[in-house]
Amino acid sequence: MNDVTTEQKLQLVQQIRAKYNENRYDMYNREQILYGRAAQNHQRPESSEMPSSFRFRLLLSVILVVLLYAMDVNEISLAGITTEKIAEMISADYENRIDEWVASFSSAIVRFENIEPR
Repeated sequence: MNDVTTEQKLQLVQQIRAKYNENRYDMYNREQILYGRAAQNHQRPESSEMPSSFRFRLLLSVILVVLLYAMDVNEISLAGITTEKIAEMISADYENRIDEWVASFSSAIVRFENIEPR
């Protein structure tokens, strides 16, 4: 391998890059055939372009925590719900009630499926 010149190394790198791009193009065409994607959407968006709801969820959680803190400090209740009730609801163990929820949800689905269209 010591006999290889710089130009030969450069040609090898160029050949590898060309083969990589060719394989990438072939893979894209196979995806088009398999998944039926539109030809106009051949470029995937960058990760920075994809919308994320993280900032919105973070802002919403901060607002809710501040609201809960203000309610606790000022002893305010909203629609009859106090901070003690909220803390109780958050820390409650719902493991035993899951079966009840599933049963009621299942019966609601069965009732919905039995409704005849007009």
